[in-house]
Amino acid sequence: MNILDDLEKIKELDSEDMLGIEENFYNQLLEAKKIAEKVNVGSIESTAFSGVAILGMGGSGFTGDIIRNLTKDDISVPIEVVKSYDLPGFVNSSWLVVPVSYSGNTEETLSAVQQALSRGCNLLCVTSGGELEKIAEDNGSCIVKVPSGYQPRGAAGYLFFSTILVLKFLKIISLPDSDIEEALELIKEKCTQYRREVKTQKNYAKIIAAAIGDSFPVIYGTEGILSSVAFRWKCEINENSKTPCFWAEFPELNHNETVGWERLKGITSRFVLIVLVDKQEQERIKVRIRTTIKLIRDNFAKIIEIPVEGKSKLAKALSTMYTGDIVSVYLALLNEINPTPVKKIEILKAELAKLNEK
Repeated sequence: MNILDDLEKIKELDSEDMLGIEENFYNQLLEAKKIAEKVNVGSIESTAFSGVAILGMGGSGFTGDIIRNLTKDDISVPIEVVKSYDLPGFVNSSWLVVPVSYSGNTEETLSAVQQALSRGCNLLCVTSGGELEKIAEDNGSCIVKVPSGYQPRGAAGYLFFSTILVLKFLKIISLPDSDIEEALELIKEKCTQYRREVKTQKNYAKIIAAAIGDSFPVIYGTEGILSSVAFRWKCEINENSKTPCFWAEFPELNHNETVGWERLKGITSRFVLIVLVDKQEQERIKVRIRTTIKLIRDNFAKIIEIPVEGKSKLAKALSTMYTGDIVSVYLALLNEINPTPVKKIEILKAELAKLNEK
């Protein structure tokens, strides 16, 4: 029996039920919507901010990436994504700072939060608890409190969806209700199509995982939302599948990486290229993608084009992201790996914690 269709084997391998978390993504989004609707934004709702800085690392950091790319064409103020210990010098008291830390204890984010407070910035804190919740409470800041008990990457629906909806309620960004409804309906459909009970021959996520198999994946997206989504695919394959992965974006990759595929075919013949393709993309990007695939096809074991579904940017981003998330879990299970533990990250955190003891 195909391991991806062996429900008992899946249960044995996936002892912390990461697949179940992914299968429940639609309900996570619904709950995130309810959380956002209950957030008390009274202290900041009438403030005219000159910019928004979204702080976060890893699974939490995806929130800033995708919000910036979803809104950049319509927003009237800049959105800065901060993935480091330090807040940029231009972020001042007129900015809204949005720290996103699922655990509430991400050290890079907490460092930048302290700098934001010292500059008199307003905070909108998104967390399940930890030190960030305490900081918010001590300073009278707004809190978006999400449920605990997940890996940060498994709480993407809570973190991203609640944050973007609160920014919508604050009128900082524009997000039509019709886009939200479309995205929810598309995710609901995909959750049904990708669930474990659907056999491989009819389950697109299982088919893609099987196509990747034991190959080295490379993910290509397009500048904008598909760039953020391609990066998310890369990170999910890293953390869930315990597999190295590269990613890049059009058109930038055509100015450097395309040339790099001229050598080492003996190595890259074990690589698989995954291209996120939006049929509504502008013609020049379509030509770039088609031509690039022709130029580098011989360097890869196979090339897989993932069609982007949906009409709105939000629906496209969420549905394509979700496909990658659940593919990464199936890829882990295919290779008989428990997708949840991230032992190397925990070892690194333990070493950093020793510095606090000195």
